[in-house]
Amino acid sequence: MKTAVAVAIAALAAAAPAGAAQRFAVIAGNDEGSQGRARLWFAERDADRMAQALRELGDFSAGNVVLLHGKDADELRAAISSLDQKILTAKAGGERTLLFVYYSGHAGNAGLELGTSTLNYADLRAIVNASPADAKVAIVDACDAGRLTQLKGASFVSAVDFALPSDEVQGTAFIASSAAGESAQESAAIGGSFFTHHFEIGLRGAADADGDGQVTLSEAFRYTAVRTTSGTTGTEAGPQHPMYDIKMSGRGDVVLADLRRAEATLRFPPDSQATFIVKGPHNLLAEVPGAADTVALALPAGNYTVERRAPEGRAEAQLTLARADVLTLPALSPTRYERARQKGGPAPLVAFAGGGVSAVSLPNFGIAPSLRAGVRTELGQFGLRIQAEVARKDVIDQQFKYTYWSATAGAALVAPLLYGPVFVEGGILGGYGLASQAEGGTNQTHLASGPLAGGVLQATMRLGHMRLGLDLEGEARFFNLNGSAVAKPAASLSLVALFNP
Repeated sequence: MKTAVAVAIAALAAAAPAGAAQRFAVIAGNDEGSQGRARLWFAERDADRMAQALRELGDFSAGNVVLLHGKDADELRAAISSLDQKILTAKAGGERTLLFVYYSGHAGNAGLELGTSTLNYADLRAIVNASPADAKVAIVDACDAGRLTQLKGASFVSAVDFALPSDEVQGTAFIASSAAGESAQESAAIGGSFFTHHFEIGLRGAADADGDGQVTLSEAFRYTAVRTTSGTTGTEAGPQHPMYDIKMSGRGDVVLADLRRAEATLRFPPDSQATFIVKGPHNLLAEVPGAADTVALALPAGNYTVERRAPEGRAEAQLTLARADVLTLPALSPTRYERARQKGGPAPLVAFAGGGVSAVSLPNFGIAPSLRAGVRTELGQFGLRIQAEVARKDVIDQQFKYTYWSATAGAALVAPLLYGPVFVEGGILGGYGLASQAEGGTNQTHLASGPLAGGVLQATMRLGHMRLGLDLEGEARFFNLNGSAVAKPAASLSLVALFNP
């Protein structure tokens, strides 16, 4: 079986070069399935992305690409058949022809589910095979799509077993995103289905295994199959296994993308330990695995955010690609703080110190200047803060004058709330406090002490070699007053600097 699969994959090289063919495509996406099916998130968006990639890189002219959103089975049949006359005209003019059919949506045992209508697998095969195009490629990204390649008589054995003249290519390739009985999965994180996402990124250059600047169907399938299976291994539905049935003859390659046609190119330097997340115009989102060699990605011009994720942490860059640009991504290395932040907090031990104001629920108290200092360390997925704060103020309450001072010590368990240029974390606080009132002109001093409980919130951003931010704390302080237990609310806000001791 392994030998047959290897031979079949090799047969994908049997089609005309991109420049010798006129290319036609029907791209269909339908978020709705039969009654009782949940509406899909990204099927129609998948179709948009596939059509965009083919127009940008595949030499498919806009007039030869039919894009269908939410259409039924009859409309899909009609769209494929409507290209027959154009294909015959091109062949009469001596051109080689390629038909590319793509569907993303629901499917089941009976076939493709386009809303309330169904196109069974045998009918789809018959429609595609009936096309007068020299080479036909049909891709179905749907649950249970493997039935398209497992009908009686399907074979994985190539017709190519001897040399044939160049460009004498004919035959059909059926590609399914999942095996029979498997779920085809989509992901909110990547904004599309796993299979189509990786197929598109493969066409944009990630699948260019030989580095010749062209992506063939065989390269795209190999790349997509590996990435789809590995990307779904940890999902609830389990791994998804793309399938194929290929019967083609000839020499050359079915070139689906020519990277030289790109508006711009972003080159990723060798970095096999990293994964790059690329966000750009037209809702483009790409997850690109780092490799031992340079990877070139063909992209539309525009503004991009590139995030590098690696075992030591994450780093991010903003860049602009103009038309005809060929840019190499600069080295992205996370700082010490950000490397540790991926595990739930700053560096393993961070000290912080600063000053601000505090307020206590006492008559005519207002606010008092305060100083705060502490350290923070990792505790699993959380951070543990140990801190102390002192405050002092001379207070005039009508005719009563006194000097107030307080000292508190506490511990807080915190967790990240927001990542980005401004990092925010918050958590719960517990501790103990001591306060005194020393009456002016007398020797009388009143002391009170007791536990405190509340919460902390800290927002910081990088400034040079340290971080600077605001530290907000609110708590209730419990103590005895005239033999009774009372609670007084208190709050403080400090400007703090964080640094590694």
